[in-house]
Amino acid sequence: MYYKAYNDYELIYLVQDQQDMMALELLFEKYDKFIHKKISQFYIFDADRDDFHQEGLIVLHKAVMTFKDTYNKTFMRYFETILERKFINLANKKKRYVKEIELLINEAKVGPIYIEEQTYQPMRNMQFKSPLEEEIYVRYFLNQQKISDIAQRHRLDPKQVYNAIYRIKKKLSQSL
Repeated sequence: MYYKAYNDYELIYLVQDQQDMMALELLFEKYDKFIHKKISQFYIFDADRDDFHQEGLIVLHKAVMTFKDTYNKTFMRYFETILERKFINLANKKKRYVKEIELLINEAKVGPIYIEEQTYQPMRNMQFKSPLEEEIYVRYFLNQQKISDIAQRHRLDPKQVYNAIYRIKKKLSQSL
């Protein structure tokens, strides 16, 4: 079968309905230069060109598998839209990554930062509604025990422990 005689729609039909890998390969060859053209429009460095090209081929495969001609769009425009969006997302991720690295480098250049550890002073003057709330305060906030352990120790439902923690947090926020 001579595949170069077929247009995009016929090749896409062969790939979607008959899983014809030769047609898919032909589409990859046909749109390879287009992918490189789009990469050059985004001013991608040489180190990232291969990554962007691979992503472009993945997007092409996705476009071939999801294209529907019922939307009155040409395949070229459909693929171009998806490809541009993917490249914009990749370029933005790359910029964020570079900014984070620069931030870390700048922080490292400044020198070590010493953070004084503040000791947590428990609020002893808290007025609790019940001795149970005080016990939960000590076990959960000071000793950092699990809610399931507290509930089991006091033969309570975990929901009751959650409610007591909520009341304690509310009192703590009001006292600050």
